[in-house]
Amino acid sequence: MDIRTAILALAVGNCVFGVILILFQARGERLPSNSYWMAAKFLQSAGWILLFFRGSLPDFFDVTLANTTLIAGFAYECWAMYWISGKSVKMSMEGSSLFVIVLCCAALPFLAPSVRVVVVSFLSGVFFILSGRALLSASGPRSPLRLYVGWSVWLLAGVIIGRGFVALAATEEISLFSNHIVQIITFAALYYTMLTGGFGVMLLAREATDQQLQGVLQEQEAILHTLPSGLCIVRDRIIERCNPAMEDIFGYSAGTLVGKSVRQLFENEFMFQEFGKKIYGDILEKGQFAGEVQYVRKNGERFWAWDHGAFIFPERSRTWAVFSITDISKQKKQQETLAAQKVNLENTLARIKRLEGIISICMYCKKIRNEKQSWEQLEKYISQNTDAMFSHAVCPECYEKQYGGVKAVSERPHKSGPF
Repeated sequence: MDIRTAILALAVGNCVFGVILILFQARGERLPSNSYWMAAKFLQSAGWILLFFRGSLPDFFDVTLANTTLIAGFAYECWAMYWISGKSVKMSMEGSSLFVIVLCCAALPFLAPSVRVVVVSFLSGVFFILSGRALLSASGPRSPLRLYVGWSVWLLAGVIIGRGFVALAATEEISLFSNHIVQIITFAALYYTMLTGGFGVMLLAREATDQQLQGVLQEQEAILHTLPSGLCIVRDRIIERCNPAMEDIFGYSAGTLVGKSVRQLFENEFMFQEFGKKIYGDILEKGQFAGEVQYVRKNGERFWAWDHGAFIFPERSRTWAVFSITDISKQKKQQETLAAQKVNLENTLARIKRLEGIISICMYCKKIRNEKQSWEQLEKYISQNTDAMFSHAVCPECYEKQYGGVKAVSERPHKSGPF
């Protein structure tokens, strides 16, 4: 295989890998959108195509534009490696790198072929060194795949920079299409790295996404286990997952609620069906449910809870739902106590109001006329309409009047209910 054919293979291969990534992302594969890497593949493909036609195009296209596009593709691949490794790519880095690439490539038509090889090799080698460094110095665990791709990129960097030194020291002139051994080794390394980088970057991107997902899952697991409210995920009203607080609320031991029907949480079939209609009806109509639900614990104790519920995948399935459950039995008891106190207060106020206004009382026997126009003893009327009780005694004047001259006895009170 000659150099020109190798260049064509590199052009086609880079284009194919760019299209593959686009198709994978269009199918919803778990790959992040790495615009740097797609730009790198298409720029490299365009650069290799222009180099393939060297000799049949003006120098501006097959030397300046071709090398500018190709090395810019190497730069974008470097930034893609940074992105995969979790490192930020500053705008100043992008701008200054592209400026240096354009400046160096603009001078290529005025240089000898061997000097062109030196400039392009050293400039490209810098970006491959940075790419390998980004992969191998990334924080966190370094997987075998990351090590393999990183060392492969560094191997290519060594071959390309070595090509520059050979061209600098060679007595014979080395050009793009020379069949010099260093050219053959360089293009073999480029082809190998294209395959390694093409498949490796996609796998690394998925690996990075999986690691992020794993981190998110660990955070969610920690939150789930520390929430004071019960949380459960149900599918077709079967509990698929729940947190410890949910099991504590209902009095179940760890792990025993998973796989059980929600029917276990209701006192009877009627309540299970009726609350189910209400809850899922609200979710379908409003997008969520929020309200009080009466449940039963494992020991048969009934209690009230405040529920929040919604579908997990409303656009795809209505069988999966998540519910947050907060035990409000203490609050309900407090409400009942307050309600009873309110009733007692209202009754007391009503009795007090009955004593307001003008009361008809007999001027002789002191009986009181009630609402039914009947006459009642004073003690009976007041006892029925207030909380007052009476104790009977004899005052000194009445004692003197009734018993005359006998020394008054001390008051001996006693409780007297209504007559």
